[in-house]
Amino acid sequence: MLYAIGREADAAEFLRSMLEIDEPQTRGPELWYMLFDLLRARGEWRPFEALAPRFQAKFGVPAPKWLSDEEMARLPPEGRPGGPGYFELNGKLDAGSGPALERVRAAARGLAWVHLDVSRLGAVDPAGCEGLLELLQFLPYNACAVVLTGAEHLTDLLRAAAANNPRIQAHWSLLFEIYRVRGQQREFERAALEFALAAGSSPPLWQPIMMPVAPTSQQEKRDEPRYQAGPEAFTLTGVLRGGADPQLIELQAFGSERQYVNINLTQLRRMDFSAGTALANLLNAMAWSDKTVRLIRPNSLVAAFLSTLSLDSSIEQVPARRPG
Repeated sequence: MLYAIGREADAAEFLRSMLEIDEPQTRGPELWYMLFDLLRARGEWRPFEALAPRFQAKFGVPAPKWLSDEEMARLPPEGRPGGPGYFELNGKLDAGSGPALERVRAAARGLAWVHLDVSRLGAVDPAGCEGLLELLQFLPYNACAVVLTGAEHLTDLLRAAAANNPRIQAHWSLLFEIYRVRGQQREFERAALEFALAAGSSPPLWQPIMMPVAPTSQQEKRDEPRYQAGPEAFTLTGVLRGGADPQLIELQAFGSERQYVNINLTQLRRMDFSAGTALANLLNAMAWSDKTVRLIRPNSLVAAFLSTLSLDSSIEQVPARRPG
């Protein structure tokens, strides 16, 4: 519940305290998985890695990895850590990040796509934002696709930096470019209005980026079968806020045209109570209309929240992959 209302730090502290209590309800791995997912969402990789050996010692199975199996399963080996297309930025994104950014630029001249992992960044400054912005503009222009891991974490950092000093253009410019690279028009337009109000200027206009499509693993089995023409699943992303969240409206339109409604939750960070209630009502209405509804691989925190909603028993929930 703390997590649902946005008190993420308090939720993390609560989970840590619960893991220290030797009660029956704390002896299984589920609370541990919730804490791993929360730390990953917040970009807290050091506490995450400190927790991993404790988990493995307690349960005798591999701990979750910082780069989740959900993310890595979608990429071929060359885009995973150790592969020639994988590049990591960590620490502070500042002028000192120049050499790392230049390595990506140099390598990209011989690659069709790159995987840029920004999940371990801890802070940003204007010079670093300008450098990464130039790289993200260079790659598509040179016909190189971009896969971003940790993009939600980086946008959190950029939003916090912009809130502290809204007149620094570099934070906003990089934020807009990340949304463009990821094709997130809704998020772009919402941030554009915030920028216009903060800076007293006209909002930038959405312009899609034309670039190659990054490959996915040919070894991965489908999460959902292709039941009919068109998109196989509707993907919810980020945070759902309120009963009128635009993503819920789009999901309703998606479901109205389909008999099989597959909803990919792997990129959904969390939802608040109003959004959860609206989502449950929407899903139940679909199920009561004899549609087949599937909720695919939510993180542990979203799954726990879903368990508190009154969902129709016919709605199938596909659990997230677990290591081991």
